Amino acid sequence: MKKILCLVLSLFMACTMLVGCGESEIGDYIKNYPETNDTVERLDLNLYIITGEKTTENAKVSVSTRISGYTKTDYSTVLNVHYVSASNYEATVKKAIADGGKNVPHIILINSESMMNSLVNAEGGSKLADLTDYIGSKTYGRLNTQIAKSLLEGSKIGGRLYSVPNNHIVDKYEYLVIDKEVAVQTLHYSNDEISKYKSLEDAAELIAEMKNAGYQNVEEQLVRVVSGPYELREQLSVGNLCNVIKVPTVTSAEAFSSAFAIVNNAEKKYNDRAMQMIYAINTDAELRNMLQYGVIGANYRVVDGNIVRVDDGKNNYKRFSGKRSAR
Repeated sequence: MKKILCLVLSLFMACTMLVGCGESEIGDYIKNYPETNDTVERLDLNLYIITGEKTTENAKVSVSTRISGYTKTDYSTVLNVHYVSASNYEATVKKAIADGGKNVPHIILINSESMMNSLVNAEGGSKLADLTDYIGSKTYGRLNTQIAKSLLEGSKIGGRLYSVPNNHIVDKYEYLVIDKEVAVQTLHYSNDEISKYKSLEDAAELIAEMKNAGYQNVEEQLVRVVSGPYELREQLSVGNLCNVIKVPTVTSAEAFSSAFAIVNNAEKKYNDRAMQMIYAINTDAELRNMLQYGVIGANYRVVDGNIVRVDDGKNNYKRFSGKRSAR
């Protein structure tokens, strides 16, 4: 079970909407497209993901129907979810790419480094769209703050990004946190001097002066090392000077254990819309919940803030293999 609050925070850290005229802008497209709006072309996209073996056919149909209806209304995109077992997943995706037609994949879940490399280094050129410019743009740049930088770096192939990793805890940042009022305003250390500290040993003189000045619990409250995700730095910086003293490294195997990629399409509009949907999966908590847990009431309930899955033999829904960090 996971705390629903953690899910919402890790997803979408209170995604800010720009509200005007009854519509909410997300990136460069409109959420809640009016049904009469003919300026936005409605597209059908196929999303291939892995499902657990205990997921029932009834659950697959009900959840995928709910998702496609939701994305059709809110994003003018009919997102058709294809659930595939882990054992058949890579072969199924590659066959669907080769066959094309109605079931051609637009968005796929990458679940291994070998799968990623085989698609990027495929004969005749990469089967996956290069997402570097998308993620570097103003429209989708917020993904750079929502997804751990170490994961994004670990996802690069030849300096380019062909996937958007799902946030999951690989390692933690370490921060040296120093009380600003005591260190700067009382003991007159400079911000520049403190910014060079990379360990408790570097701050030894400061710690000694704090103790000599009569401060108690110095190493527990005033100068301390804290471990946590990248986003924790903003919280720790309130009233403190916060130095990053350890940056986690991520191997490509870890980065590609769970990531979304776009199958390259000759018609750029499909790649553009697929990127919009990946962005939505990372910013729209309701959509992410449906992919992750199914339909509330039918596939899961929230009890005292906890996710409780329905296990009635008919509505079992095993979340897709998209690892998230509880941040």
